[in-house]
Amino acid sequence: MTKNLSTREQEILNLLLEGLSPKEIASKLEITYYTVDFHRNKLYKKLGIHSIQELFVKYSKESKTDHTKTETINRNIIPSHDLGFFDLSDAKEGGKSTAEIYVTQEEIDGVVIDSVLNIKANLIKRKNKNEYAQAYTYKEDIIQRLRQAKGIRFKALGDGKSWFVEFKTIESTPERNNANYMYNFGTISGQVIVVDIPYLSLYLPEWHEQYAFDFNKETIKGLDIVKCPLCQYGSSFLQIFDFEIY
Repeated sequence: MTKNLSTREQEILNLLLEGLSPKEIASKLEITYYTVDFHRNKLYKKLGIHSIQELFVKYSKESKTDHTKTETINRNIIPSHDLGFFDLSDAKEGGKSTAEIYVTQEEIDGVVIDSVLNIKANLIKRKNKNEYAQAYTYKEDIIQRLRQAKGIRFKALGDGKSWFVEFKTIESTPERNNANYMYNFGTISGQVIVVDIPYLSLYLPEWHEQYAFDFNKETIKGLDIVKCPLCQYGSSFLQIFDFEIY
């Protein structure tokens, strides 16, 4: 199937198999990260794969003796257990919503993933009060990496419901009703999707426009993955893996 690749795609494939990260490939080839990412996604599609793990399993010589390569192969990927996520819900304020998170090893699309973040959320409507069920991290080293990055990317396997990714910044104060910039993504039941969130795609939702402020990555203080209350109440399940800060 590699015969169907363009010259550039084959070049990037070879460098990926050598263990280079997309940023390293961009530097080596003197092209932008986004160009590398564009060609990487195209070659993944042509090869019928969805992750670097599958790439190594199918095309690396090493994979003939090791069929359990995990996300640690990609230097940009952060194992879920290192992200520092905790669960949070309105139950602490007398609400009935619940959130539960845990990290497991899973086989997804035939590939063993060592570190998968599982988020279970059950969002129960409250009268005249905010309801929420989410995972959050304020882990210092993760926050520092987010402040120096251009965006995040991860793979998600869900049940067809929608979620928010919210970036809390120093400007997200109680006086501003904790207003924050966010990104909304939907899932497809039983299908892995790639969620790519460059900071340029973040927006301040209309219900926070009265607290308008500019997004400043250097003031990020937390990252939340939130069950979307505007879309569906009730229970939802989300699995996240191959988490990158780029």
